[in-house]
Amino acid sequence: MQGNLCERVIKLDKNIRFAGVVNNNGEVIEGGFQKGIQPLLNGTAEQQMYVQSLSNVITLRQFKEKLGEFRYSVTEHDKVKLMTFPLKDNILCLSTTPRAPTERIRDKVMALLKEKGAKSSMKN
Repeated sequence: MQGNLCERVIKLDKNIRFAGVVNNNGEVIEGGFQKGIQPLLNGTAEQQMYVQSLSNVITLRQFKEKLGEFRYSVTEHDKVKLMTFPLKDNILCLSTTPRAPTERIRDKVMALLKEKGAKSSMKN
């Protein structure tokens, strides 16, 4: 199903630095960086960030009954914005430039996920 999802996401906006599908072990199983972009974190730190993103999604989904369906999250840092979207059994992680138009990117990504049928419940 995800086939070229990350390639399509990266093409949505030049401010997207990275798009990756992360599995339940916190491993990137698909994805990559925008051409010419270098990672800001090394392998171990990057892995820890994905595990934390996964943990955040699982925790936020526990409040579904009271707050409604978890749709996405955004974390802003000085050098990058991180966006996380739940998929059926995985999560989609994006990093963008600090000045990226978050709402516009969110809307484009959510439309793409809806089109691809990728957005649905992630198992806890």
